[in-house]
Amino acid sequence: MSLHSHDGPADRRPMGRIKGVSFLGVVKLLRSRRDDAAALLRPALHHFLTETVRPSGWYLESDHAELLRAGAQLYPGSADRALELMGETAARDHSELFRELLVGPGSPSRAFALWSTQHDTGELRRVRETSNRVTLELADFADATREMCLLLTGYWRGTFLVNGCSDVSVEKLGCRLWQDETCVWRCTWKREA
Repeated sequence: MSLHSHDGPADRRPMGRIKGVSFLGVVKLLRSRRDDAAALLRPALHHFLTETVRPSGWYLESDHAELLRAGAQLYPGSADRALELMGETAARDHSELFRELLVGPGSPSRAFALWSTQHDTGELRRVRETSNRVTLELADFADATREMCLLLTGYWRGTFLVNGCSDVSVEKLGCRLWQDETCVWRCTWKREA
């Protein structure tokens, strides 16, 4: 057992947790530039640069946010755009791992089942507005951060892109960081006939 993961109900921290499989991409990025990453991370997080991240282990969402922040600084250009690109990449990676959930008819609605298996807080809801527009709402998520919101913006976009949609637009309508009750995105897309 890793000394840095948290494995179940005995861990009663008030913070949320995330499965290791959900942030392997950012860990790989940081490890690919280990020296640069070490300079960006506080020493308590350096273990992510060397120790095994267990895909089924639970880790703190707050640590994930710091890893994302450091990873975004390794990309050229805007950190905000980097976080969205990281989300799109995660959606592509997850579409290979969780293909039956993320790719194919009905997959945008089935993707919500994935959230509850990867995060121990937050309820993801979907409201279909039209045939090419949905509202996504994340309620009761304990660790809303700028990094996570931008990552999710890219993730939603990526989920529609891996399903053959084009002209995908994801707009943030509400955010707990803006003092709203929930984080809300509106997604629109086109699908070829």
